[in-house]
Amino acid sequence: MEVAAPNLPVTPAAISAERQAQTRESYSASVLRKVVDSQAQEGMALAKMVAEAGGVGQNVDTQA
Repeated sequence: MEVAAPNLPVTPAAISAERQAQTRESYSASVLRKVVDSQAQEGMALAKMVAEAGGVGQNVDTQA
C-alpha cells in the first residue's frame, strides 16, 4: 500500500531545507563511523596489551 506524498510547493527554501537535512544526515553518519572505528582501535590496543601482559592478573593467590 503506497502512501502518496502531499502536494507541497517546491520553493527555494524547501530545496535548501532538504539539502541541509541531507548534509546533516551524511555528517552524522561520518561522525558515527569515526567513533566506531576509534572504539575498535582502542579495543584492539587493549586486547594486545592484555595478551602481552603474560598472564598477569589471571591467577588469584588464595594462600595470603
